[in-house]
Amino acid sequence: MTQKKDHASHNVVSTTTGLDSNANSSAAQRLRVLTYLRSNGSLSTIEARHCIDVMHPAMRVLELRRAGHEVQTVWSNEFTPEGRRHRIARYFLIKEASYAG
Repeated sequence: MTQKKDHASHNVVSTTTGLDSNANSSAAQRLRVLTYLRSNGSLSTIEARHCIDVMHPAMRVLELRRAGHEVQTVWSNEFTPEGRRHRIARYFLIKEASYAG
């Protein structure tokens, strides 16, 4: 995926998908989740909410799975930045969907 910087708004816009990476659409959030998984190997619910502004990561991961991506969920107990302990999901990208093109 190639990206260009929209200097007026400081948003990253994908030149292949045309999506603004800072938008709140489901598609933009899926793109942020997938990009984060590619770059970091895993993503927790807490990271999704605080680092990439995805409030319902479970739904975005479900949508990625429906698109053919293999994502594994591991449950753990972690602390939020506010200091509260929660049972959260950590998602791992096992295999990306193969697209015929």
